[in-house]
Amino acid sequence: MRTFLFSLHRAVLCVLAACWLAPGMAATRADKIRQKLDDPSAGIFIAAHRGCHNASPRLALPAVPENSRAALEHCVQLGVDMMELDVRRAADGTLVVIHDATVDRTTDGRGKVADMTLAQLKRLRLKQNLGGAMSPELSDERVQTLAEMLEAAKGRIMLNLDVKDERDIYAEVVAQASAHGMARYVLVKNVVDGNTTQAQADLPTFADVPYMPVVGPWAGSQAASHGPAQIVARQLAAQRKPVGVELVFLPQAQFKPVQELAARAGVRLWANTLTAVGVISVIGKGGDLEALRTSGRAWAELFAAGIDTVQTDEPGPLLDFLEREGIKH
Repeated sequence: MRTFLFSLHRAVLCVLAACWLAPGMAATRADKIRQKLDDPSAGIFIAAHRGCHNASPRLALPAVPENSRAALEHCVQLGVDMMELDVRRAADGTLVVIHDATVDRTTDGRGKVADMTLAQLKRLRLKQNLGGAMSPELSDERVQTLAEMLEAAKGRIMLNLDVKDERDIYAEVVAQASAHGMARYVLVKNVVDGNTTQAQADLPTFADVPYMPVVGPWAGSQAASHGPAQIVARQLAAQRKPVGVELVFLPQAQFKPVQELAARAGVRLWANTLTAVGVISVIGKGGDLEALRTSGRAWAELFAAGIDTVQTDEPGPLLDFLEREGIKH
């Protein structure tokens, strides 16, 4: 019965995917990626953290600034499924792509993003890669608006829009994705904990875009009745089911119940392997740096444990590993 239901679920997804396209319209690469996102059995799904900013021997691509147009172009060239980028609102209301609350680390300027207009931000040059003291070299890349990145991605790649602004700008972010015809090709997420009583995917804010809850050992998520498994079960009970569940710093003892819930629901299980910036999804499972040192062992352990989606700072080497091992992606 379970196999039959899963097959039926896949068939329904395929029919729905076909309905997205106008008659006679050929599927774009982004259409195919969206279908893959909705079907965990379609292979490992790769999201590049802040874009493909690290150098990639795969295509002899050099390092480029994080959250930049060049980082998006490198992802398209590599064949990555999704680029994760960070969204904030500038002083004049423009939605811009930058991770930190200030421009200090990633540009040649200083000051808060929220205090600067788009014109002021555009005068700045982005530093290479992650910037800061480790990568102080300046590039010719400039701060991008969300609108510019949505247009650049259209038909070519999906985007994970990570809202970093201290203000509640989710509705603005989703509205802009819709305005650029990208609502089906972006993923929006937010943190849920034991105090989150409503299924977030059913909120009007997320009605038009793929949605994913972020689950971890936050405050309010420690009691047995409000632990990660209970939180995930509540979120997956939404009338409009999330496309996946993102895990952050989850103890291994709490991982298996969450993995089983995601598998039964037929949604993706998202792991961060961002050891370069100190973020992993399952404590003790390692990340990108360990994977590079051990010919991919850390990635292999995650896949063996039931992870099917990886947010990585090393998309090129990860793709090489998947192809070398014959792992579907």
